[in-house]
Amino acid sequence: AASKIIVKEVKDVFNVYGIKVDPRHLSLVADYMTFNGTFEPLSRKGMESSVSPLQQISFESSLGFLKTATIRGKQDNLQNPSSALMIGKPCGTGTGCFTLFS
Repeated sequence: AASKIIVKEVKDVFNVYGIKVDPRHLSLVADYMTFNGTFEPLSRKGMESSVSPLQQISFESSLGFLKTATIRGKQDNLQNPSSALMIGKPCGTGTGCFTLFS
């Protein structure tokens, strides 16, 4: 229910400006914001709860997140797409989630 409301509200905002967005993209954003059963804002504040320092750094306020991660000695398990792509590692989604054997 929350995902549908998020999609509707974001679509309504974009429609005011005549911007058309594929509903699948909005659905991805809504799923990300509600995947843990609660509403997680897609903002700097929401990123603060991420366990991945590299994901935080890739969002915005890079310097602030980098400073905090360094001071606190945070480590990244490189399991999310942002972290993996940042170091040149294929992410474990889409075509990167399996190995082809010949």
